[in-house]
Amino acid sequence: MSKTDYKKIIKDKRLEAGKLMTEDQIVKCNVAIHTAAVAAGASGAIPIPVADAIPMSAAQVTMVIALGKIFGQKITDSTAKGLLGAAASTFVGRELFKFIPVVGWITSAGIAAGVTEAVGWTVAVDFAKTYRTEYERKKNAADAASAYAEAEYYKESAKHAEETAEDFGDEE
Repeated sequence: MSKTDYKKIIKDKRLEAGKLMTEDQIVKCNVAIHTAAVAAGASGAIPIPVADAIPMSAAQVTMVIALGKIFGQKITDSTAKGLLGAAASTFVGRELFKFIPVVGWITSAGIAAGVTEAVGWTVAVDFAKTYRTEYERKKNAADAASAYAEAEYYKESAKHAEETAEDFGDEE
């Protein structure tokens, strides 16, 4: 996957996010995703092959858990790690760049940051879709319950009105 692929994914997912999320959710996602991308980029710049794996994974797992909190989803470490499987696929290729001094380290850092950003927005959009679906389900259930309660009230009112009318008829 090239740098332009990451940029396209990020652009597309940010546009999708704008349609699904509130302004507050977008701001919080920006903070979580950009923080993780910067941390992953800094880790990716470590010139020693494989030395970046733990700090980068920690940044990405923390990002996914933070995104889950934004959308009211409880995410465990193992769930977050599972969601990040796609990001792990770039690991071997990125590590090979580290054998090229300076340019390779910078390239590795850029790939790490780009992948983290793309994965972050992909996960955020998925969480936003789930959040919105759940919100709509709860709203529909609440509306249905309210409509049912209102119908029951009117049935009782009509029944009471009939009884009152019958009482009026008996007085003549």
